[in-house]
Amino acid sequence: QKWPLIIILSILFIMNYAICWKYLFTIYNKTNNISDNLNNFILINLKLLKKYYPLLVKYYYKEYNQPQTKIIKYIYYYIFNILVDCSETTRVKKIKYLLSNYPLIRLLSSKSKNTDNKFNEWLAGLIDGDGSFGITSKKYTNCEITVALEDEKMLKQIQHKFGGSIKLRSGVKAIRYRLQNKQGMIKLINTVNGNIRHSKRLTQLYQVCNLLNIEVIKPKPLTINNGWFIGFFDADGTINYYIRDKENKNRIRPQLIISVSNKYLHDIEYFKEIFGGNIYFDKSKNGCYKWVISNEILHNKFYNYHKLYSSKSFKGQRIFLIKEFYNLYNKKAIRSDINSLLYKAWIIFDKKWNKLHW
Repeated sequence: QKWPLIIILSILFIMNYAICWKYLFTIYNKTNNISDNLNNFILINLKLLKKYYPLLVKYYYKEYNQPQTKIIKYIYYYIFNILVDCSETTRVKKIKYLLSNYPLIRLLSSKSKNTDNKFNEWLAGLIDGDGSFGITSKKYTNCEITVALEDEKMLKQIQHKFGGSIKLRSGVKAIRYRLQNKQGMIKLINTVNGNIRHSKRLTQLYQVCNLLNIEVIKPKPLTINNGWFIGFFDADGTINYYIRDKENKNRIRPQLIISVSNKYLHDIEYFKEIFGGNIYFDKSKNGCYKWVISNEILHNKFYNYHKLYSSKSFKGQRIFLIKEFYNLYNKKAIRSDINSLLYKAWIIFDKKWNKLHW
């Protein structure tokens, strides 16, 4: 499990060192300061706190209207105050007390759980789209995920949590993540269990769980508050714009398209139910079904969803440019005079967009 950052601050002292808490707290009160090493440690973790819990930091500034140093003292006051004169045998109970009675730590703990749920749902969506479960020699389980070269960083996050290896696919501009370790597979299955819903992947999950003696949890109904969609988009989605009526300067216009493709109709109908749009059969690439949204309202809906459940793939960077695209689109920047600043703004945007090509 992930520990909230605020608990990690105290674990450094609780678990690894035998510290006289009363003496340390007395020094803190007398000097109204703490040692340089401890101060630097807090500042580093506050930066992490701002990175992973920006809403919490914003809430704290608003609630207490205090500078950063006062927030540091506020946090450490309660940690030290509770753990003063606390023996090593009773510290676990004290930590539980912290979790149950202090709203800040309880809020951080719930935030960590929400983050875990988002990751679990995202990973299940990614495996449903670009992954597979398998069994070799009728006794060894494995999981594979194949993505584009540009998404190596995304696979590194998965490798960091579960282990496994990442290698180049021979003759293909793609990389493959492979996990075979039994303990890693058990951890992975428990992470995505209850979120896997792809027709083919669900069958594979039952086979693997049967070998590992894990009960399969049926997938819960999908709502817009689920990270599965962005995981499946990272696997099988695309986002790009095309220029229409290039010959006629007065009618030229860019058309933004967001789509998700899959061989099974049932597995992309979820997107139409939640985000709208249309599904049609694409004869290219040996045939597949494609869900498409192509208007500003639906794009903004997908953009707002992405703000809560961010893409971890390379293509997700283009989703952040949707607002900028429609800002220039509605001002007809591409039709403006080539010497105008508006047209130059479009050229800058176009270079930024194509720089994110995968």
